[in-house]
Order: sequence, then structure tokens, then C-alpha cells
Amino acid sequence: MNYYIKKLILICVLIIFKGVSYAGIITFDSHIDIPFDFMENPNHDPGNLTDMQVDIAKMKDGGLDSAFFIVYVPQGSLTPEGFVEAKKLAEKKFTSIRRMTELYSSEISLALNPEDIHNAKNNNILSAAIGIENGYVIGNDISLIDYYYKLGARYMTLSHIGHNQIADSSIPSKKLNNDEKMHFGVSSFGAEVILRMNKIGMIVDISHVSEEAALDAIEISKAPVIASHSCVKSIADHPRNISDHLLTALAKNGGVIQIVAFPNYVKVDNERFFQIINLNKKVASLYEDKEFIPSKHMEKKEYISGMKDINREYPLPSIDDLIDHIDYVVNLVGIDHVGLSSDFGGGGGIDGWMDASETNILTNKLFSRGYSKSDIEKIWGGNIFRVWNEVEAIAQNY
Repeated sequence: MNYYIKKLILICVLIIFKGVSYAGIITFDSHIDIPFDFMENPNHDPGNLTDMQVDIAKMKDGGLDSAFFIVYVPQGSLTPEGFVEAKKLAEKKFTSIRRMTELYSSEISLALNPEDIHNAKNNNILSAAIGIENGYVIGNDISLIDYYYKLGARYMTLSHIGHNQIADSSIPSKKLNNDEKMHFGVSSFGAEVILRMNKIGMIVDISHVSEEAALDAIEISKAPVIASHSCVKSIADHPRNISDHLLTALAKNGGVIQIVAFPNYVKVDNERFFQIINLNKKVASLYEDKEFIPSKHMEKKEYISGMKDINREYPLPSIDDLIDHIDYVVNLVGIDHVGLSSDFGGGGGIDGWMDASETNILTNKLFSRGYSKSDIEKIWGGNIFRVWNEVEAIAQNY
């Protein structure tokens, strides 16, 4: 749908819900992926109106105040060469995120703690925090945790798709010839990593790791942990989702699950998933690439056309489906342990929340589903800010 048509629809929705007060609510998304040419390619410059799901204009139009912009590096070989390349790719993304906040400082500022986010909101500007997705980027050098913290990283997901040197993944990598398990949880090095993260005030993230590894991380950590972008396994039985047992352990730890708008985690549809995988392979092949590269191929006409066809035949989950996961967490462990994430740029997007410009529609839906303003403040940022502050306080008294 044309961006300006969507904007008009959003304005109409807001008029309908004109009695809803947003005062005091900070909307915070805990997981937004960026391409490797972020801030280099004009089409991936958030200061422009782009085809990306998140840019500055869309954040402003949709009322998305802040987010963790993600330094994601895919899992590679556990070799010195692999670790060197991972560090280089991570540094590139750190540079691009910081450059965004420097070049557009009057519109978006770098956030190093929740206070920075509140201050930005009070000054009517957006803010961007930085998270790392995949602890692979530290290699076997634990001092790199401190290095990335100084660059602005405030959480780190222990693993991604494929086991790494820190922890087992919830999804072993066929490409890397992974066995079902590598460490049977968190490795001995991974335990050192978690304690070092505690010591410097970096949040431990258990999204993407196996259940054994997640439970190990909760037991090892001296601070609350998060699942930065996951859904509930009892509703959608996917390896990336969180079981009731793990949710209970996460809540006892004081942590929070950030429910994610990733279609196949919200509502498992294997046929839709397989169709997308086949489309990805087809588009990559058309452009003579060995594998699908989101930042390159998602803009291609063949991909856009193919996804329109898939969405017609296999409809996306709705905002109501997403909120069903929030309801489940609230009923199981309470309102203090749930938040929101989009995974925009990394495959996220559901009917009604396809990009940052539609954020207020989700907020309105939470109101219409019976959540109070106080509840929504917690869901949209208050809970993860609490965890973040606790992690920092524990580090100061370590």
C-alpha cells in the first residue's frame, strides 16, 4: 500500500480513537534490524523516506519513540578467521547506527540508558539504543564485551541460528553441519561471558538460544535477563518460542519477554514459511547469489511481487493474534514481565503493524483489548526499562 495512503488511514484511525491519551507512554521496540549498508545506501538512510520498515519519518508518524537498533552478524565458522570477520561486520553496524544519531542529532539521539530515552522524549526527539544479536561477534576474546559496551551495546543475544562458542541455539544450523546439541546448554566460556556482562551492565538476552541454554543463563546470571524478540510456545509451537516452564523461570528471575511481530512465531504456518523459503532461494538464484541476502534481495521486484502473492494466499497474523501472546504471558506470570518488539528489517511485520508508521494502531488495540494506560506503559517500555536499570544497578555494586 502506498505510504501516504497508509498515513491517511492511520490519521483516520487516530481520529476514531481521539479519546485515547498517549501522554506519558514511551513506545519502545526492543528489536529493529538494519542492513549492512545502513547509512551508506540512500535507500537505507533513515533520514530519507525509504522502503525500510523503520526510518525517522515512519517513527514520527506512527509514534514510535525509541528502539534497540541491532548489530546482527550471522553465525559463521568457529575459527579465528570467522571471529575476525564477525568483529569487522559488527563494527560496521555500530558505526552506522552511531552515524545516524550524529547526522540527525536534532531528530534522534543515542540512548545509553533508560534516562536518555526519557530525556529524548521530553525534548520531543526520538532515540536509538544499540543491541547485539549473536554473541559470535566476541569470538573467544571476553574483553570484546567491554569494547562493544563502550561502543554503545546494552544487550547481547547469546547465540543465533546455529550453535556458537557461548551457547546452543534453538535452531541448529544445517549449513554449518551442527549436531542437535553442542554444549548441552551454555558452555563454560559462555558462563564467563554472562558474568562479565553482569559486571559491566550489559543485559543478557536468551532469544534464539535452546531451552537448556536459556535456563542455564537464568541460573548463572546475577541480574534479570530478557528474551528480546520471542513469542509463546503454548500458542505457537515453534523452536524460537518460549515454553511455560521457561516463562516462569524468566519471571522469577525478574526478566521480561518482548513479544515479537514475526509472523511464524505469532502463528505457525509451515506452508507459508516454506513458500517464503522457496521464494528467497528463487530470488537469490536470479541474482546469482548463493544465499538470500535480505538487504539486497528484499528490494527486488521479484521478491516484492512474490511476497504479495504469498500474503494473498497465506494471510499474515493480525495484531489481535500478537496481543493473544501478551494476554497469555500476563495470565501466566503477570503484567510486569512482558513487552513488545517488531523484528522490523529482519522478517517482522503483521497485519496492522507492518512498519513503524502503524505503531499507534497497536497502542490503540491494546486499549481496546482492555489494557489500562498504566499496563500499556509497562508493556511498551516500562518493563524492559526496569530490567535495564536493575542490570545497571547490579553492575555498579558488583
